[in-house]
Amino acid sequence: MKVVKHYANAFAANLAKGMLENEGIAAAVLHQDQAFAGIYNKLGYIDLAVNDEDYSRALKLIEESESAASQSME
Repeated sequence: MKVVKHYANAFAANLAKGMLENEGIAAAVLHQDQAFAGIYNKLGYIDLAVNDEDYSRALKLIEESESAASQSME
């Protein structure tokens, strides 16, 4: 697995995970339990990971999603 993005909170990471899964990409939220317990990984982030072969497509989908969200807020 490869980390596709770091998130500051579990909600955002799980939202992105759901979007990827809707596109047929298996994803996992890492360090979520530690964050809920108040113990963060060394970067202080929750990681979203996908299989290596899905990395490029997942990264593109996340970037497109974030771009669309920022444009709709303008």
